[in-house]
Amino acid sequence: MVKTIKRLAILLAILLILSVLIPMVIVNANQTLSQINIKEIDQFLEQQVDANRIPGMAIAIIQEDEILFMKGYGESSPGVPVTPQTQFYLGSISKSFTALAAMHLVEEGKLNLDMPVQHYLPWFKVADESASSKITVRHLLNHTSGLSSTKDPNVDVLTQTLKEQTEYMQYVQPVTEAGTQFEYYNQNYRIIGCLIEEISGQTYDTYLASHIFQPLNMPNTVTHPDQAIALSQGYTRFLGQPMAMPQEYNPGALPSGYIISTAEDMAQYLISHLNNIDAEGSLYLSPNLMADLHTPPQSIDSTYAMGWMKKEEAIAHGGSLNRFQTFMMLNTESKTGVILLFNQNSMQNMLTVNNDIRQGIENAFNGQPIQPRNFRWVGWMIFALIVLDMANHLRLYVKLSRWWKNPQITRKLWLWLKTIVGIVLPLFILLGLPQLIHQLDGGAPTWREPFGLMPDLTLWLIFGLSLTVIRNLLKMLRLIQLNR
Repeated sequence: MVKTIKRLAILLAILLILSVLIPMVIVNANQTLSQINIKEIDQFLEQQVDANRIPGMAIAIIQEDEILFMKGYGESSPGVPVTPQTQFYLGSISKSFTALAAMHLVEEGKLNLDMPVQHYLPWFKVADESASSKITVRHLLNHTSGLSSTKDPNVDVLTQTLKEQTEYMQYVQPVTEAGTQFEYYNQNYRIIGCLIEEISGQTYDTYLASHIFQPLNMPNTVTHPDQAIALSQGYTRFLGQPMAMPQEYNPGALPSGYIISTAEDMAQYLISHLNNIDAEGSLYLSPNLMADLHTPPQSIDSTYAMGWMKKEEAIAHGGSLNRFQTFMMLNTESKTGVILLFNQNSMQNMLTVNNDIRQGIENAFNGQPIQPRNFRWVGWMIFALIVLDMANHLRLYVKLSRWWKNPQITRKLWLWLKTIVGIVLPLFILLGLPQLIHQLDGGAPTWREPFGLMPDLTLWLIFGLSLTVIRNLLKMLRLIQLNR
């Protein structure tokens, strides 16, 4: 039981880490990229992909209005190499597109950031009637709407349309007053997507195509996997090995995480944001509106602007879906930027490999040495722990079989107590832990997401707890027989 509790504590800590927004690497580069050794970066990424069994990744580095470096590494699917034109899901980087589309509506005079959402969507409401009328468009973009996944009973419900998705907001209880606190919440941007459709009279994907993808020359950026001719296979990680798994697509969540793009297209996107120009070199958006996109609210303690996070001279955002992870950064002082796209997402990737690559890129931008690291030992360590734990379960079952034949009951009350706890506690963990995580940090109250991000640890925990329950049920059955 002690070992079970220890495993529970470890998993709980991991789940809490995974459920928050991916940590951002904010680069404070003061030198120009002409001084950075691109060859060193290339070799570093080659070694990292190979040493750590990353299925595939792509990178693009920009300076001012030029793409300095683009390359793909590994495979997008078996036998298909990653190129700068390989398509990846962007995850939460999609929010920056949604914010940019909203700013176009502002520039067209059709949207006012400080107007209540109900001005444009009269039917919009949350569970608190008073709060419903106070939430503005700016609150949604800044994640200061006062809403949170922890008070969303339908956080795992994803619909086919943005209107349906927004209608589910009527069941969400606010956690704070609008405009007073930052709370990262995907639904904020899904509501913005619904606003874009309502105000423009176009579908969200049509509006993005005409106002962002086409003007910025992003031909391989799409909003549905059926439109993606070079979409990468997604992977998780099992005992250190890549494990292919499908990436689900949720239309109702498109504005917050399901846009698909490439390293080449994202390089154009970064150039546009850095210089506020379109593909023809013309002014893309009013300078004050572009500045608003990159500026966090001044009235509260928050670094989140609108689809971007800001620190000093850098703005950045990460993205994470079940099988994909991404990161983009711009430094307005050195006029540099980078996009990283991975077709694998897992607990191990988040905490080791992908994070290490981001750190290596940061070091390269700052003129510091970069050193590839091998994290294969993590998979071997998990495997060893599972083998040892299963061996211990086998030992306990052998011991149970002997006890069954020749029971020795010396402290009967204590034996009953241990047996009952050995049934109730594992069942409580199996049934209650997903609900506990949901209450503490949001997310769907199921084992589905933990399995996708750490299938080895999740299966180990569930199987080990199940073996504990079965063993103690058998022991209780024998105790009942003896008691008769």
